[in-house]
Amino acid sequence: MSFGRMISLVIAIVAVVGVFVEIPVVSDYAFWVLVGAFLVWAAAHRANPKVSFRVWTMISLALLLVAIVGLFIEVPIVSTYAFWVLAAAYLISVGSTKLLEGGGAKGSE
Repeated sequence: MSFGRMISLVIAIVAVVGVFVEIPVVSDYAFWVLVGAFLVWAAAHRANPKVSFRVWTMISLALLLVAIVGLFIEVPIVSTYAFWVLAAAYLISVGSTKLLEGGGAKGSE
């Protein structure tokens, strides 16, 4: 796992903890801290050039955009739970990433 991915996970964990526990700056801007974690993860991740269309990436980007729009414009369910919609987008992005760089587990061939 690369350093950028580890930093992204730490930032995301701090953002989620900041929702439940009062952390001076993080609690006020937890949404934007999680957006930062999402962007760090996207920057640290190298996409597979052999795959032309990534469904999970499109879903996570759509959820990211919906959450940001829901923060500024009143969207019935999304505006209330914008942070959690963004957290779902981050989890989809992290979950759809291939963490093993070598092409799979050893002995799988």
